[in-house]
Amino acid sequence: MSINLDRVTAISREVAADVDPRLNVVGVTATEGGGVRVELLGTISGCHAEPCIHLLNVSRAEPDALERDVRAQLQRALASHDAA
Repeated sequence: MSINLDRVTAISREVAADVDPRLNVVGVTATEGGGVRVELLGTISGCHAEPCIHLLNVSRAEPDALERDVRAQLQRALASHDAA
């Protein structure tokens, strides 16, 4: 049983706030076919190239795995952003 989209949104926003206050999860949608994958739309506030948008594709099969996946992908997005 996969996590519902409201819970995915809440977990993702909590993780984003924990990783860096500049990160915001602004949207979550199920992938086509309604499987266990979801897409998150994230932004980085204060980006030199506003809007700074990142699309992440993560699994919502299990809460701990979702949190780890979101955290890792947000950290990579932030690292590439800060390196630019």
